[in-house]
Amino acid sequence: MPILKIQDFNKLIRSKKTLPAYLLAGEEAYLIDLCLNNIEKLLAVGDLNKEVFYASDSNSEDILNAVLTLPFLSEKRLVIVKGVNKMRATDAERITGYLSKAADASCLVLLYSDNYKKETVAKRKELVNACLASKNCVAVDCRKQYENEAREFIKLELADKGKTASYDLISRIVDENGTDLLNISSEIEKLSLYVGKKSKEITEKDLEKVGGYTKEVNIYALSSDIESKNLKRAVFVLEKLFNEGEEPVMILSAISSSVRKMLNAKSMLEEQNMSASEVASALRIHSFYSGSFFSNLKRHDAKTLRLGLKSMLEADVAIKTGANDSISALEKAVLFICK
Repeated sequence: MPILKIQDFNKLIRSKKTLPAYLLAGEEAYLIDLCLNNIEKLLAVGDLNKEVFYASDSNSEDILNAVLTLPFLSEKRLVIVKGVNKMRATDAERITGYLSKAADASCLVLLYSDNYKKETVAKRKELVNACLASKNCVAVDCRKQYENEAREFIKLELADKGKTASYDLISRIVDENGTDLLNISSEIEKLSLYVGKKSKEITEKDLEKVGGYTKEVNIYALSSDIESKNLKRAVFVLEKLFNEGEEPVMILSAISSSVRKMLNAKSMLEEQNMSASEVASALRIHSFYSGSFFSNLKRHDAKTLRLGLKSMLEADVAIKTGANDSISALEKAVLFICK
């Protein structure tokens, strides 16, 4: 069975048809969570018939024992394996072998939270390919969405809440939030609650009222966009901060702080052999954001980050001496890091 787009997966869910295994793969964590929630709702199993494993901390024997255990007072057992992109090669091989004879009494859900097309470990790549080829498995493409897909997502989310919005407004939501579906979903929820039952259409005025784009929020967003190398979004937020009257030195400080944090994390991971959880604790990265932080960190290399700090220094000198206009100096620094 070819890998399904999210729309086709939703149709399958609505048909009430279940299969013995699912692979939810891609960098868009929100889509993975959405698909998993739909599977859980469809199966409606209790805690006695549900087990969750983390691939990096579990072995295939425990996972397969859980899958092959008969359900208790239920039609199905649900076994969820998170972080399959970090599964050991020997464990991936055993799970691959299971797919051809998957048990009908269980549902195995594999969560691969990364770009599955770039898998380099042979046995994990075989597991992904086996999921794509197996008639017992549904594979869902949970990649990052393009802007047109994000706009369609907003349109469908609004319709689900009984709301509508113009194309221009939907495009503005994408411009201000990027294509991160978690941020977009949160924005739609706020807008829907604000409008309430008084109107079906969400307007520009409504967005201005509840957008919540303060200087503080935008500075955080700028750091996040630099970490994810989203140049278009970073420049958009940078200009927004200037229009709001934020001091260039404050913006530069936020950018520098983000670059230093990434460089420190790289050093801890690659030179000190610390685990991601240890790095998150040392750098005080909240568990809610750690997944996206370490995923984005893979986009950067230590050499460029070190040179990035040098470009920060050059921007600082340019701003303080008036050698260049502030926005150009900062745009140049952002461009260097996000290129």
